[in-house]
Amino acid sequence: MEVLETVSGERNNLLPDGTHGKEEVVIEKSLHERIVEMFKAGKKKKVIARLLGVGIKSVRKVLGGPEWVPYRRASVKEPLLGPFLEWIGHRVPEVEYNGRVLFRERKEKGYRGKYDTVRKYLAPLRPATGNRQMTVRFETLPGQQAQVDWGSSQVWFGEERVRIRFFVMTLGYSRRMFVRAFPNERLGSLIEAHEAAFHFFGGVTEEVLYDNPKTMVIKREGATVVLNGVFEDFARHWGYSPRFCRPYRPQTKGKVESGVKYVKKNFLVGRRFRDLAHLNAELERWNREEADTRLHGTTGCRPMDRFSEERLTPCPLVKPYLQGLPNTRQVTREGFVNWKGNRYSVPWSWGPVAVRVSQDDRTLILLSANGEDVRHALLTGETGQCRLDPSHHCPEEKNVPTSSCSEDLPPQYDPRWEKEEVERRDLALYDLLEQEVLR
Repeated sequence: MEVLETVSGERNNLLPDGTHGKEEVVIEKSLHERIVEMFKAGKKKKVIARLLGVGIKSVRKVLGGPEWVPYRRASVKEPLLGPFLEWIGHRVPEVEYNGRVLFRERKEKGYRGKYDTVRKYLAPLRPATGNRQMTVRFETLPGQQAQVDWGSSQVWFGEERVRIRFFVMTLGYSRRMFVRAFPNERLGSLIEAHEAAFHFFGGVTEEVLYDNPKTMVIKREGATVVLNGVFEDFARHWGYSPRFCRPYRPQTKGKVESGVKYVKKNFLVGRRFRDLAHLNAELERWNREEADTRLHGTTGCRPMDRFSEERLTPCPLVKPYLQGLPNTRQVTREGFVNWKGNRYSVPWSWGPVAVRVSQDDRTLILLSANGEDVRHALLTGETGQCRLDPSHHCPEEKNVPTSSCSEDLPPQYDPRWEKEEVERRDLALYDLLEQEVLR
């Protein structure tokens, strides 16, 4: 006799107690009729089940149900990822197989499934990776420490690829972080980034841990660290103690190192922007919506939840560092500093920023935020004079760092880039509008 298959595809094996492991079977018409005939002939239901090799529940279902109807396979629902598979195929290499990024972007487009579905789909597609090096993390108390590091990455500004630096400050206890992009890592950028981070967090930790960047550390001999005077004064101004890793041991600040990797792999990958301002606006949105609210892999908590336990020193009344200095002047757009009625040039690369000014009997000293200084012979006599150093002139062309891979194309499937593109109109439309207004 033909062995029947269950709906799930498993065979009906007769168990010692006369029942079957799977009771839901596909009942053929001939079997249905045979069960009815045997029952009418006086056979008991258990006997019928044993003789025909079906489950007792199947016999009861036939005898207690309607006439036989053909089996129809249930319709298979389309997988939740189905409508997105073609797009995912294009997007996967752009985001370097990052499931979190794909899940976030598809969720914005209406995907209703879970992250695990995306993760399992990507698992066989990912290239194999080598063994990871083990690192021990040292935990700190709330409000005790923040860690700072710079990251570097090439990003797309429209159709142009440029290298940017991004500053990351991570609070040691909560793992909440602040990120901002800059064109360079000079001391001026560092000071601006610190002050933005302190205001973002609403306070300052007792200490901040750094590597040994040249913008801060002039010289180091063993445990003795000689700091840049401007940076040392800056830390004193904000009331925290700077600490530095042992040379060649950046793992000491592993929390922020992980943050730098997280920014690269979860935010920057597969994106393009209009300019630096657009990048930082998107970065701030991502920081609050994604980085603050994710479950952290080490703490198992959302950084924003643990942040409520941080004990930071409030900083609402602390003035920006350069504004707090008594002799501060703003560089004009022409590249000059006005001092006691006269003008003194500074290098074009300084830009229109605030600088510190000091003088003695013969010399005027202009100090930039990144520690560079310019010295001019002091002008005396009538006001309205100008002291110009020809080397301070702006060169005709600035070297803009670009990728050596000029043949590369920007990401073509970044969903947020589509939203951010500015609508382009034919100029003739503006002529028509002007005519309408004049009527």
